Amino acid sequence: MYVHPLISSLPESVRQAVGSAAVLRSFRKSEIVLDVGQNCGSIYCVGSGLLRVVSTGSGDTDLTTHFLKPDEIHLGPDLTRKEYPSEVRLVAALPSSVYLVPRQYLRALCEAYPTVALTLLDITLGRIQTMGRQMRRVATLSAEQIVGRALFDLTQQRPDGTRVLDKRIPQSVIASYAGLSRPVVNKVVKEMEGKGLLQRADDVFMLSERLGKSTDFDSLPPDSDSERAEGQSKYASPDFDMEIRGPRS
Repeated sequence: MYVHPLISSLPESVRQAVGSAAVLRSFRKSEIVLDVGQNCGSIYCVGSGLLRVVSTGSGDTDLTTHFLKPDEIHLGPDLTRKEYPSEVRLVAALPSSVYLVPRQYLRALCEAYPTVALTLLDITLGRIQTMGRQMRRVATLSAEQIVGRALFDLTQQRPDGTRVLDKRIPQSVIASYAGLSRPVVNKVVKEMEGKGLLQRADDVFMLSERLGKSTDFDSLPPDSDSERAEGQSKYASPDFDMEIRGPRS
């Protein structure tokens, strides 16, 4: 029985009912999980893998707004409707398993258990803040810093603290998320490898501790991006200048 952390503290009978209603589906890399305009009556809970959330643009231009990692949820626009036409596309960035739970179940849980509704609100607000930070990065940082942060966002942390990036994530996906062209991302990644900031190991890239946290605006005071905040992780870097220069597009 699948139990999402959102409902892990609820009564056993409730967890069993939700688990019985959930449908498990598996998706290959690059397979569409939910398409634009598709009528959707479920919420999508990521069991394993990685989904990217894509907003369609003009022509063939798409923008990856954010990613969904294991135990993260795609809710849709609201919970007032039993079904709705999707305004975004969900695509498996890696082979993924996803649990589909009927939307009416989640609405009923929110009405019966306020803690579920409050947790969903926190998730939604956190996602809005994350997208705002990403827009701020694209507008203010250099191409090297944007790519570095995008790579960091896509890593997983091993028990020993090492940050690793699955090699199966294509550079086109990184470019879509970073808001840069693929040739620029390719150039920056190669220069990072040359400087030892990225190392190939089996089926992953290992990221240097210099990457990531210094471009996380969550760790910076709102009035100064250059000052450092308290409590940042060991991946923070006091000097992010990797001496990489290049066009941004």
